[in-house]
Parts: sequence; C-alpha cells; structure tokens
Amino acid sequence: MTNPPAVLNEKTLAATYDGGYHENSWEVVKQYRKAIKYASKHNAGSSATASALEIPRGRLRTWIDGDGKPDPVRGIETARDYGWLECSYEDSVFAGLNVLVANVFSGGSIAEQYYQPSFALNHRKEDSHVFDAFELAGIECEIIDDRGDHGDEVRPAEHGTVLGRTLSSLGAPVGSKSNHHLELPEYLGGAPETVRERFVYAYLENRAIKHDKKQTLTVREDRNRAYLNALADLIDDVAGGGVSLQERDIVISADASRLLGTVR
Repeated sequence: MTNPPAVLNEKTLAATYDGGYHENSWEVVKQYRKAIKYASKHNAGSSATASALEIPRGRLRTWIDGDGKPDPVRGIETARDYGWLECSYEDSVFAGLNVLVANVFSGGSIAEQYYQPSFALNHRKEDSHVFDAFELAGIECEIIDDRGDHGDEVRPAEHGTVLGRTLSSLGAPVGSKSNHHLELPEYLGGAPETVRERFVYAYLENRAIKHDKKQTLTVREDRNRAYLNALADLIDDVAGGGVSLQERDIVISADASRLLGTVR
C-alpha cells in the first residue's frame, strides 16, 4: 500500500527564498547536499570539495569547515522537523496548516519582508479556532495584545518565518491582500471534502456577518471578482447549495447557514 502524496514539497518551499544571494534557492540546496555528501565520503575539506565539484570555495567554506547552512536548507529542515513537508491531506498537521491558510485569507497576513504570519482574533477571542490550528500544526503561539484599536493578534512563538513560508507555499498571499489578485489555494481543487469544509468553516467564522432578523449570512470582501466567484463556489459546494455572489456580497441562505452550522 503506497503512502498518500505529500501536499508540500521541498522545491516549492525553497522557492520562497529566491532573490538576493539565493538567486535560485533550489540549486543552492542541491549544491549544499552534493558538497556535504562529497566531503563526507572523501573526508575532504572545502578546498578539495570546491575543486572536485567546481563550486566556488567561498560559497561552501562554512558548509564544510564550519556549521553554516544556506537559509533554504535550514528552512527545509525546520519544516521537516514539524512534519509539514511530509504531511498529506489525511494528516492532522495538515488540518492545522489548512486552517491557518484560511485564516491568512480571512483574518490574518504574512509580512512581505520576513514572512512573519499573524492572525487577528475573531469574536470568539481565546476560544478561536486559530489556537486549535496552531496545536494541530505542532507549533507554539502567543497573543500580542498591545495593538490599540486593531485588537489582539496571535503569532507563532518560534520559527515564524518558516511557518509563513510554508503557508505561502500552500497558496496563502504574502503582503497586503488589497494589492493582490487573489486566488484560492490550488490544493483545495483536489482535496477531500473534509479539507474543503475546514477551510470554509474557518473562513466563515472570521468573516461571516449575521443578521438580527434573518438567518442568512453575508460575507463582504473587497477583492477581485474571480476570487469572489471561486470563494462563493467553494462555500456553495460545501453547503450543498444556497450560496450566491451578488454585487458586493456572498450571500448564504438560511438553509445553507443551518447546514454549515459551525458559524456561531
């Protein structure tokens, strides 16, 4: 019996490090592994390894003679330690990552400069599902409560940039969402029903607006039309119908709202 395929791979994660010194980060990862393997097999130092592999010695001196590693290698190793690289749709760690991705779209952000993710607490405060998502993903979080009128935020307590890069690799937007042409994550297209449901439930718990005199729900997003169409279709699929996109709002009928049931 074969194992289910992993949702995230090393090459995709490495690509988030492209730019600057790491012009092609995946090539740097392969160079590092090749150099370490050669040096270990031949008991060679940086000079001999550089000559044999035709890699500039200045690049691999700290790899061979010290304990230095390229940033994308460290990121890959950290993500692997948490189980993020090996996880499949069925794994609990991916359930956490999936909900965190939904939260980036619906109530959070990933900083463009350092990939640091943060998540606004929704109306449920300390009972928000974001804490469960962090626990499933296997990473500690902390509440940042000194934001004035912006409300409290939840951020990873460690390895935040690697988590941010992981979420980005899964399709979460980086930087200001208002400046993005947003698209839903590709993994949702072929995902099991439970994955799509968790994404929708998390999204609606952050963004759905209830009305006092009727049981319909409204989601209002200032986003590109293609994204809103895809989001409405996803919610409609999970709810089994009863969801429509109007001029500015995604409207969820009373029957669909009752079926979704998790919006409190």
